[in-house]
Amino acid sequence: MKKFLMSALFTFMFVVNVIPSYALKFYPLGYDKRIDKGDGYGEFTIVNTSKEPMRWKISVGNTKKDTDISRLVTVYPKVLTIEPLSEKSFKVYVKEDSSLKEGEYSFNLNVNPLKTPNVQKLKSGKTNQTFEMKQALELEMFAYVGDLNKPFELSKQEFYEVNGKKKFRSHVKNNNKRGYELAIGFTDKNNVLLPDLYPISRLFDGVETKIEVEIPEYSKNIIFYDYNNIKVLDQVIKIK
Repeated sequence: MKKFLMSALFTFMFVVNVIPSYALKFYPLGYDKRIDKGDGYGEFTIVNTSKEPMRWKISVGNTKKDTDISRLVTVYPKVLTIEPLSEKSFKVYVKEDSSLKEGEYSFNLNVNPLKTPNVQKLKSGKTNQTFEMKQALELEMFAYVGDLNKPFELSKQEFYEVNGKKKFRSHVKNNNKRGYELAIGFTDKNNVLLPDLYPISRLFDGVETKIEVEIPEYSKNIIFYDYNNIKVLDQVIKIK
């Protein structure tokens, strides 16, 4: 459901020398934390979907942009060893800097594979074979300074029906000076979030997109869901 810039969960395939392929899952795929109120903390998880133990080095890189804040970022731990079909998490901290002006900032989060013993059992009982991962993961992570939580601008809103199914469409523009990993969701008459979520993908500042969703049964409101902060945003569209 989730995507980094476009999806909420990536599966990255790595071709190796000894065994045909390995995969990892990494989530969440964004940071999107406010960093001027002491809340610059995030946690990420790597899932080893292979049948061998794997090791990854976690580091922070410079985006080469004027808005880079990699100097303020630390990660812990810096190396993860993960057993087959298991997962581990690491933490990301962004130090508060009073010199930063209101707006969006970013840093690169790098996940680099390390050499790992091949646990294939040899007749001698030794495990002297190794393989080396061939690719690395680099993700640009975004953070922000200031109270950047204005409602999205909606236009061309329309409720309509197709084959007895109620639908909604609208243009949505983000003028918040920050981006969001968004989905469209629904709440019932008790304001309980329903399980149906329609991903929009990342909506950057200043960007407009068109949404078109089918409205589930029992829905009373349409809402915007912030994936990276796991919360419903304070903007409601009443279903007509």
